[in-house]
Amino acid sequence: MKKIVLLFLTVLLALSISGCKKDSKTTAVPRNTIEVLESDLETQMISVAEFLDNATFCVLNYSSTESENPTSLGSGVIYKRIINDNNSYLYYLVTNRHVIEGGEKFKVYSSDGSTTTANVLGVSDLHDIGVLTFTSYKKYNVVPFADIDSVKAGEYCFSMGTPLNISYINTFTKGNVSGVRSEFVQHTADINSGNSGGPLVNLNGELIGINKSKISNSMSNVDVDGMYMAIRCDLVAESIDEIEGKNEAVINPLLGMTVTDIDSISEYNYDTFDDLWTSLEDSFVEYYTLRGFSEEYARQLFNDNYSSKKSEYEDNYIKLHAFNVYLPDNLEDGIIIRDVVSGSVSDAAGLKIGDVIVKIGDVNVTNQTSFSIEYYKYGINDTFTITVIRNNEYKTVNITL
Repeated sequence: MKKIVLLFLTVLLALSISGCKKDSKTTAVPRNTIEVLESDLETQMISVAEFLDNATFCVLNYSSTESENPTSLGSGVIYKRIINDNNSYLYYLVTNRHVIEGGEKFKVYSSDGSTTTANVLGVSDLHDIGVLTFTSYKKYNVVPFADIDSVKAGEYCFSMGTPLNISYINTFTKGNVSGVRSEFVQHTADINSGNSGGPLVNLNGELIGINKSKISNSMSNVDVDGMYMAIRCDLVAESIDEIEGKNEAVINPLLGMTVTDIDSISEYNYDTFDDLWTSLEDSFVEYYTLRGFSEEYARQLFNDNYSSKKSEYEDNYIKLHAFNVYLPDNLEDGIIIRDVVSGSVSDAAGLKIGDVIVKIGDVNVTNQTSFSIEYYKYGINDTFTITVIRNNEYKTVNITL
């Protein structure tokens, strides 16, 4: 049986091939040829845990691009690695859609302590699946996909993720497959809040599901133990195909521009830096005085918290106003173009530094995430429109990828 091949050398070979494709297969072994030894099982579990530890990440979700503290966290696992021209790697990480929904900035945190900014490639309309991408010079493992038809009740399975908080990053748990349902693999490898989006694998380190939830007392009127659900690997692959381009090879067309959410730079929309700094201080003081604190205390608190950041604010102010960017007073949503690559499709369409993107096609753009989700629905040779505000006037341009 494919799922419980316990020959140690075979396992090491299987786990060392980190670049497997989603549809990779292993040769099935008849059940009566397998001799299960506890020492072999323990060694193999350690190998699987070490392999997963170099492929599983904590996903940090920030509600604001300016925030330094994540609003929530989840887990995710690498399923694809591409080498870039500069010898860095582009990684594709699959997680749950609900892990990244509502966020405006994302970071992925590895067990080796590395933190990297990640971008949303897209989310699935079919299942609770989302994909992030990030770039790193470090070489991380890629988890191959199992064949769902060979996943059987009773076989060993293993989960990894970050339950509760980042102190428990890449917690490894063991269990058994309880059953393969129409949408889920039910199992007993313990998961908790924060494990969402993390991998469920078999003895070969192959992905059999993406953890989503556990059945708890709040979901029923009876005590429930050991009932955990992972989205089946075949449905995960189907969702990834949807996100990456409808079952076609992925070619991510480049727009050739750098953007920033306007709510992260709207505070710089003042004629002078002194005006900006005074406004920040007054708003801070007003917030605290309305809550019963003295004005003297509020101003001291502002100085304690922001005086060290004043030069950073001033640098950002200077950079923004070097582009002569001024936002309409009533504008709350959108993204602003900070750079346009010469010769790119954005350049050819006439987009300029300082343009504020408020719509892609017929969809309103609130932030970078909403723009990315809509943008990645288009492929090479597709044409769509982008609506921008330039000099307080709306302008629509055609983009051909």
